[in-house]
Amino acid sequence: DDIQLASGNESTCTGVDVPKNTPPGQAGYSNAVVDKLSTLLTAGRLSNEAKAIIIDEFDAAGSKEDGLRIAQQLILTTSEFHTTNTVKSTDQPRDAVQFPEPQNKPYRAVVYLLLNGGCDSFNMLAPYTCSNGLYESYLDVRQQVAIPKNRLLPISASNQVCSELGLHPELPAFKSLYDDGDMLFFANTGVLSQPVDKSNYYRLTNTQLFAHNHMQRETKRIDPYDTSSGTGILGRMADVLAREGNNIGSFSVDRYSVALIGRPGESDSPMIVDQRGVPQVYLEDTKDKFSKLHNTTTSDSGIFSETWSSSFLSSIGTNELLRSELEGRTTQVQFPNNYLGNTLATVSRLIATREVRGSDVDTFYVETGGFDTHSDVEENLSRLLSGINVAFDAFAQEMKAMNVWNNVTLIQTSDFARTLNPNGGDGTDHAWGGNYMMMGGSVKGGQMLGKYPEDITDDGQFTLGRGRMVPTTPWEAPFCGIASWLGIGANDMDEVCPNLFRFNSSYIISPEVMFTEIIPPSTRAPITFTPAPTAAPVVVVSTPAPVASTPAPVASTPAPVA
Repeated sequence: DDIQLASGNESTCTGVDVPKNTPPGQAGYSNAVVDKLSTLLTAGRLSNEAKAIIIDEFDAAGSKEDGLRIAQQLILTTSEFHTTNTVKSTDQPRDAVQFPEPQNKPYRAVVYLLLNGGCDSFNMLAPYTCSNGLYESYLDVRQQVAIPKNRLLPISASNQVCSELGLHPELPAFKSLYDDGDMLFFANTGVLSQPVDKSNYYRLTNTQLFAHNHMQRETKRIDPYDTSSGTGILGRMADVLAREGNNIGSFSVDRYSVALIGRPGESDSPMIVDQRGVPQVYLEDTKDKFSKLHNTTTSDSGIFSETWSSSFLSSIGTNELLRSELEGRTTQVQFPNNYLGNTLATVSRLIATREVRGSDVDTFYVETGGFDTHSDVEENLSRLLSGINVAFDAFAQEMKAMNVWNNVTLIQTSDFARTLNPNGGDGTDHAWGGNYMMMGGSVKGGQMLGKYPEDITDDGQFTLGRGRMVPTTPWEAPFCGIASWLGIGANDMDEVCPNLFRFNSSYIISPEVMFTEIIPPSTRAPITFTPAPTAAPVVVVSTPAPVASTPAPVASTPAPVA
């Protein structure tokens, strides 16, 4: 509208010149508006076919304001708006989005949980009954943030420095799962470029240590030399499984995560849902016209515009399909009303749709925050672990009620552990190696894999200043085991974990030690890894950290020792 200020008496104004607008629906008005929008929004590339559809919708609107809004919405969906290609459409609609048919293969699901901020995992899993006085060292080093032994929940630990370790008092469900054989722990695990100790870690580590962004990214990628750039650990697993003919579902809750990203074109892109499920797309005024605006294109039409139209309709269709499947689905177990509880409830509901979706393997990325405890660590950690405890318990009960407990594995990670020695604010700061858990019906629980530190003082071989532990188990160890559990064979393991060849057999944990049920791969051969062309030299520490397991044989390519 042309609004002008002018003087006048009562309802009569003088000196105002307002051009008369043609009312909506009158010949020529909608054409002119859509032409101008095409110029402004697509540099005039909007095709005549698209213009005709948008003009019809403008004319059918109840007012010129509604017509303008609908025209803008429709143009913003077009490939001409999103690309610089010229579009040449046919009169044939695209195929409707459908889920693939079930293949009746054994179902598997992996849930990757990141505790954002750096979990203080040496209070999550502390020394308890130790032959070398490690609990007393724990009290000395941790000072006021140490947990008294009478509050810890003891669990057995064979082949470790301690015959018993102590779980945080807010984790009784963890103790039950561990004692029942459904949960295990990986001790002193973390991001490693290659085996190192306190004398050489600084020059032989390719990841920037102690920084949230770098450590989180590498924990999700597990590719420190960027051999498979832009991909994540679960995404590379999905690529291999998709090539073997499996239908893959990939979901991230509330955020993008590189953990789920594979190579372009290998497997489908992950879908982002929110903690309550699949959000509704509010496009009721326009979505019925999407199919006409995005008909199939001719062979000489632009590839970028074709890709946009195909992806756009696929996204809208998948959203509607999945939302309709989740609508009305409830869990059999009451989940806690906290963020992780809501998130794991949604994961459970998605798993319940596995047969409708025709999924053989599902991968899930889940994250919950608050673990950057630079102050009041024990107060904050107690609150956070209490919420995780009840959420994990509900998730385990739900999987059992759905009869898929043996088909689901949840692994927990974090940026890093925290300094054993506290700061002046009763908090702890960024560190490195930490303790992590994995649970599921196929997990061989009740055991501690890797090596719990024997010396946590600054004199220890793997202890940096203020109780920062150098990891003795790389992330490759648990994730290669998970890959084997999913049915990925030895010949593809170097694609899943491209840095695995840097670690000798003492760092690799046999999948059979971690799991009771492993899907046989199509072929099984000895693991042979070829280093990347730009590989840095492998330096093995003088005393490799033994793993509490029967290691799988690994044929590695030797490299010079510095």
